[in-house]
Amino acid sequence: MSDTSTRPRPTDRGRPARRDLAHRTSTTAAPRPGVRRLTSTVPWGLLGAIGLIVAIEWNLGRNWLDLSDPVSLSWRYADDAARTDAAGCDVLFLGDSLVKHGLIPSVVTRESGIKSVNLAAARAPALMTYFALRRALESGARPRAIVINTKPAVLIAGVDYNAGYWPSALSARECIELGRITGKATFGVEMLVARLIPSVRSRLEVRSQVMAALNGAADPISEINRVLWRNWSANGGANVASLNSAYRGELSPQIRDNLHPDRWYVDRSNAEGIELLLRLAQERRIRVFWLLPPISPGLQQWRERSGSESKYEAFVRAYQSRFPGTLTILDARRVVSDPPSFIDATHLAGRGAIVLSQVVAAAMGDELAASSPAPGDGWRILRPLAGDLARRDDAQLEDVDRSKEIVRGR
Repeated sequence: MSDTSTRPRPTDRGRPARRDLAHRTSTTAAPRPGVRRLTSTVPWGLLGAIGLIVAIEWNLGRNWLDLSDPVSLSWRYADDAARTDAAGCDVLFLGDSLVKHGLIPSVVTRESGIKSVNLAAARAPALMTYFALRRALESGARPRAIVINTKPAVLIAGVDYNAGYWPSALSARECIELGRITGKATFGVEMLVARLIPSVRSRLEVRSQVMAALNGAADPISEINRVLWRNWSANGGANVASLNSAYRGELSPQIRDNLHPDRWYVDRSNAEGIELLLRLAQERRIRVFWLLPPISPGLQQWRERSGSESKYEAFVRAYQSRFPGTLTILDARRVVSDPPSFIDATHLAGRGAIVLSQVVAAAMGDELAASSPAPGDGWRILRPLAGDLARRDDAQLEDVDRSKEIVRGR
């Protein structure tokens, strides 16, 4: 019998032994001294995708004038103006659209010598007003007084109602703080994400721009925003509406749904915002004028008949009694009553705003002449001006109609 132990097995034919193969492999795989081995471990495709995303987001962020709705644009303007225009002003105008449409800094300065700036924003809740005041103070403002308002319809809405606007005005830190103040941490994180990623907060505007481009047209929001920004910049932050209003006092069918004239409720976030605002003003020894601006006569009567106006008045009086040395109420609800002085049921037209600004300037001048409010004099009822004094300001002011002509002319 032959010995088969010395014969190579079929599996061993044509290849070296395992130990020899391992030795050769380890020898050839080892890099030579002084030579860096080049590998393909860098994820160039992923880095390229990240770079593309960053470029897109950066481009969206820098084109905010085309990718904002008018409300969030007004919040952004208030934030910018608080940083750059508030320093050196005697009085800051804060609040929602009723103040933005109603108080014109140039008119107030001419009537009283009080230098002011309008930091109000459309639909701004009390917390937004608080953040705007704090930002102005952090940026160097040292006002003697502030003027605020709280539109009843805005008091009803919770913090979520303005989810699309907060990222335009708050810093990353303030988004988190908003969640903490309201007890809605998840909401604060959502606002932070929208603040950091422009495509999240501007997704509706991006969609509108894309659809307009596909249809071969220009998105009208671009011109609207430029007209508004021009008008606010020319008027110290105020929105000077048309000097020639066609409004005649009509109340649209949507009034009940949009303004809730027969309903009274204050969301907790707004009560918290008012509290923070008044405490901050008290700590800084800043006088606060809570303005009750005029609304159209028909809407005012509706609110009075329903009882919601008396509840709102009691709500304001409660704060005045708690902050007597800080807070004065300027009741201007009867200062303007003719319908053409409004552009709709709640907002003043250009001439109405001139009248209100003149009356408020006179009242503030009297109040600031005293070091503190007189005891028992915390509620001032303002009276209409004698005669038609508003027309003398027509030539000096740029209303939205004129701003539109200028933007289109350019």
